[in-house]
Amino acid sequence: MVKGLLEGTGEGDGALEGVQEGEVERPSHSADQDGNWQINLSELLRVIQFFNFGGYHCALPGEVSEDGYIPGFEGDKSCISHGSDYNPQDWVISLSELLRLIQFFNMGGYHPCSDGEDGYCGGV
Repeated sequence: MVKGLLEGTGEGDGALEGVQEGEVERPSHSADQDGNWQINLSELLRVIQFFNFGGYHCALPGEVSEDGYIPGFEGDKSCISHGSDYNPQDWVISLSELLRLIQFFNMGGYHPCSDGEDGYCGGV
């Protein structure tokens, strides 16, 4: 056996802590502005704003934005789309996409997982 081959593995199934076997490390959801793996009320309301405006677009340099996006469909779309915009990715937050974020809010958090329709699963 090569020395160090098992370095970084823990007891049990050999998965690294925080990343399950076969999973890719994924950044926090773009709605989660403080990156704490929870959706708080102000973060949820921001995505509801995009839903109510019928879309969103990228904030350009000089535009005031807390998350890099501006409500409203018309505008620049050269940035990475919002994490809530996934089915399909069309610069519009649909009701089902909004309800997905509400699930994370109601469950007290979310985490990356390959089984999730958007790359995340609810719960901490």
